[in-house]
Amino acid sequence: MTIARDPVLSLRTDNARPVGPARIEPPVTWRRTKALTRAAAVTAVCLLAAVAFGRVDLVLIAAPFAIGTVLLLQQRPTRVPHARLAPLESTADDLTCAEGATAAARVVVANPDAAAVTTLVTAAADPWIELHTGKGDFAERIGPASGRDLVVAGTARRWGEHHLGPVHVRSIACGGLLETTVQRLPGATVWVLPVPDWFESAESLPFADGVTGVHRSRRGGDSGELAEVRRYQPGDRLRRIDWRTSMRTQELYVNATLSERDTDVTLILDLQVEAGVSGGVDGAASIADLTVRAAGAVASHYALQGDRTSCVEFGARGRRMRPGAGRRHAAATLRWLASVEVPPDPIPPSPELLRRQLAGQRSLNVVFTPLLTDRSIALVASLARAGRPVLCVDTLPPHVSPPRRTHWTPYAERLWRLSRDNTVMELRDLGVAVEPWRGSASLDTVLAELNRRRYR
Repeated sequence: MTIARDPVLSLRTDNARPVGPARIEPPVTWRRTKALTRAAAVTAVCLLAAVAFGRVDLVLIAAPFAIGTVLLLQQRPTRVPHARLAPLESTADDLTCAEGATAAARVVVANPDAAAVTTLVTAAADPWIELHTGKGDFAERIGPASGRDLVVAGTARRWGEHHLGPVHVRSIACGGLLETTVQRLPGATVWVLPVPDWFESAESLPFADGVTGVHRSRRGGDSGELAEVRRYQPGDRLRRIDWRTSMRTQELYVNATLSERDTDVTLILDLQVEAGVSGGVDGAASIADLTVRAAGAVASHYALQGDRTSCVEFGARGRRMRPGAGRRHAAATLRWLASVEVPPDPIPPSPELLRRQLAGQRSLNVVFTPLLTDRSIALVASLARAGRPVLCVDTLPPHVSPPRRTHWTPYAERLWRLSRDNTVMELRDLGVAVEPWRGSASLDTVLAELNRRRYR
């Protein structure tokens, strides 16, 4: 399986962004515009020509320019407006939205002077944010000693860490005769959360050994799942008595049930290579897109029903998300997934080291991998040999294929896909459930198979 290192696969990291040194912004001051320069020049030229040639009509031509300029400059501002960038909601600490939603920030402009001004805002953003309002250019009038909140918004087309900005703010006063120097706001970081594919599974998970939950366990307890009918023992509840069996046998029998408990679900994200080009929320999906959205769907489903869910990166960074359950943990997991990156030249991770760092032996391990490297295959195989329940989710998009270089490319691709199919069959022979991601209820069949193996 050395095909993962083959150069025919188009590798790309969409979240990479160069970081430049911080720049010091000059102070904002008022300055004259070209309109004021032209008005003064026309007035001066007409007056000089009238004196030189004795032309009274030139004085009449210069009068409107001179009078209009003087009247407009009577309301000349002395203090410059102040602008700052803030989240759209006053209670928010950062900018967060979902894929396909609107990423917005407030440009708070305060005018401390007694003269009204007109503020021009020009905004920029990352390519994955499509700005509204004329691609980020718009103007607003701000009255004397007042302020306005101007909204810079755009549609976030892909999950990840993006940048909304820089934002250039410029104010105009006195009918366009005066303007301020450009105030550059550095912008803000927008965390675009992935929109997980809809996933809902009706199957229980194996090895439910927690306190309370929705999965059937091997331990007895109060639930609706019948385990056996046995003789009455001291301490059994009277409502558990099976009256039909008791009347037939002339002895007291009770219905014994299995308890319903929660379990641990560990999501392992294979982030060694990236193939395919992301088209955003409405376009084609790359390996990273499919991995993040599928992991978000599975994590949200099990966290919301009370199972302890954790995430682990199998890549250069090796990040970990602590176990947790509930709605808050599901939201935190999506925020964690938005920080996923595939480095262009990753350090090869160690399958053995990751296997030793995983949770208990009875945790369900869901591995999201395109099965393109030997290390990911070795990780899945080692988990299966260690007796851990493993569910392998194939995240290679069906449309991803190497670019055509020679007439031998289609044949090489066919041989590679046949070799990959053989690898999947070998993993299934080891007891690993391998299933491509197809959205809702796509994993019910393999989860049912894991439950059947548990009771054999």
